[in-house]
Amino acid sequence: MKKIIILCIASIAMLMILVQCKSNNEKQEAAKEIVNPNLHKITVKEVLNATAYTYLLVTEGEKEFWIAIPKTDVEVGKAYTYEGGVEMTKFESKDLKRTFESVFFVEGLIDPNPPVVAEKAIDSTISNVTTTELSKGITLAKGAISLHDLFSGKDKLAGKTVILTGKVVKFMPEIMKKNWIHIQDGSSFKGSNDITITSLAKVKLDEIVTLKGTVVLNKDLGSGYKYDILIEDAVLVK
Repeated sequence: MKKIIILCIASIAMLMILVQCKSNNEKQEAAKEIVNPNLHKITVKEVLNATAYTYLLVTEGEKEFWIAIPKTDVEVGKAYTYEGGVEMTKFESKDLKRTFESVFFVEGLIDPNPPVVAEKAIDSTISNVTTTELSKGITLAKGAISLHDLFSGKDKLAGKTVILTGKVVKFMPEIMKKNWIHIQDGSSFKGSNDITITSLAKVKLDEIVTLKGTVVLNKDLGSGYKYDILIEDAVLVK
């Protein structure tokens, strides 16, 4: 009789352990799903190219909506992911002569199957995580600092006005009543080599420009747009 009771107790204990393990696994799976609520997995249904943007009709689950990204080659029928997005309603694209009831402006798509990068190129990227050298053809304007100096000294520069010279690698006009400019100058600090700048000025891709603006740290614009460092309200320096 004692053996039967002991076996019953052992069985109950084992069952409780299994239930607890299952519960923990379910919690872990649920946690994985909410790690990044701003991450969207979409499939491209239609592509419309304009001068500065590529407009995409995409599906996410049962939802269908438009997003806009800086002009990029995108494949119809292919799946991509992206983070965040700022919704603009009744947005008029002058290039396309079309008004979108709703369009989400996104900084870019993430290709789940990117082209294979040669091992040598990867090693080169890793070895140049930090560099003070400027790209050929870029000369800092009077009073300007490099991106290396900006990123390495950002804590001391917070709230101050800086002058930067660099090549325009991305230009996103008229989002939240501002133009969004990304520049690089060849220098970097711990992998950071690209700075985002807001301005009313209009620039062109691959143009070398000098901009003067205010350094802002830890800027959260909502909708998944967070910046460790941002240059705000910049003006062109000639």
